[in-house]
Order: sequence, then structure tokens, then C-alpha cells
Amino acid sequence: MRGTILQPTYLPWSGFFEMIDATDVFVVYDHVQFARKTWQKRNKIKGSSGMEYLSIPVKKSPLKTPITDIQISYDRGSPLIEHWDTLQHKYKKAQHFQQYFDDFAAVYNTKFDFIRDLNVELIKTICRVLGIETKFIYSSELGLDDESLGKTERVINLCQKAGLSYLYDAKGAEGFLEQEMFDKANIEVKFQDYTPLDYPQLYGAHIGYLSVVDMLFNVGEETLDMIRAGKLS
Repeated sequence: MRGTILQPTYLPWSGFFEMIDATDVFVVYDHVQFARKTWQKRNKIKGSSGMEYLSIPVKKSPLKTPITDIQISYDRGSPLIEHWDTLQHKYKKAQHFQQYFDDFAAVYNTKFDFIRDLNVELIKTICRVLGIETKFIYSSELGLDDESLGKTERVINLCQKAGLSYLYDAKGAEGFLEQEMFDKANIEVKFQDYTPLDYPQLYGAHIGYLSVVDMLFNVGEETLDMIRAGKLS
């Protein structure tokens, strides 16, 4: 079975969905330590002044707290309502925004306690409107006991637990995963080779590597074809 293993990030970029679309199973890698200064809690959109960040505040937690246990902070009101207001303001003139209005409104008008749950619900919503039917499973539900394992051993162990014989991994993993160990475990590994295509955007010159919602709101039903076309090999 073909699978990809990715941490659940907030409003991911198009390459994230290329990986999910290309596989049978998406393993939500949620039992590992949360990293505050990563895409797990923020991403980029485009406004009239250029690229902007949307960032979800989270409650303070011990250093090794897993992603599953990270709570969203509502100390200054609802960041979800604030982000939805921002998305409406930035994209109300985008050609396809109204087409997906109800889908995103349903998510942002729900109060999520944990950032994992918010991120996964957004990812599932985007997959659904794109027509991606890949199965989701959670690493936190596989009964893993891997703290003593090395990086490559942990990934192999997770593949085996998830029933994967083929791993489609991010390009950045190529530098630290040991191919020989995968060969011995009879697991084929391929690393993503992907560059997102330019597409018509609001507010002037194209800006790349934004959240996929920028592409979705601007090009609509052509989004999945554009995502697939960015795959180089």
C-alpha cells in the first residue's frame, strides 16, 4: 500500500496535497513533539500589501508535548473567527471564493480545542472539495513505542504499523533517511520532486508557496489539475 507521512499543518501549501493525492493512505504524524515555530500553527496568504501570515495561538505546554495534546488559546477571543474574517476580506473578490464559502465557514465557525483537530478538519475539507479520496489514519492511534529508535527506524516502524510497502516522503527527508534500511525492510521510498505552478492571483504579481486556499479561491475546480501538474518526476 502506498502512503505518505506528514505532520498536520495549518492550511498547507499545494505540495502537501500533491503528496496526499498520490497515495492510498495519509498517515497523520501527530504523536511527535509539537514545534512552535513551524507550519503546524501558521501559513501564508496574500493580501493587497503582499504575503501575510495567519497564525493560530496555542496554550503554553511542556517542551516534549505531542501535537495531539496542543490546545488552541482563546485568551484573546477566537482566532478561528478572526482568521475567517481575514480570509473573507482578502478573498471576497476572488473568482471562486463563494463556491467554497460554506465549506470553510463550517470549519471556522466550530470551536476546536486542539490544533491537531482544527488542522486535520481543514485538510479533510480541502481534500473533499478537491476530490481527493485518500484514507486518513493517525500515528497516535497505532500503539507506537518508538522513543528509543533512530530517525530511519522510527519511520520504518511507522510504515510497518500502517501497512505501507511504499513511502512517498518530502524532499527534505532525503538527507537523513537511510535508504539501505528501507531496502532491508522491503519498503520502497520515493521523495517528492515538486514545484507549484504560477496561477492568476489577486493583488498583482504572483507570489509562490502560499497556502493552497489561495490557489483554490482563485482557480477553483482547476486546482487539483494544477497541483498534479507541479510534480516533476
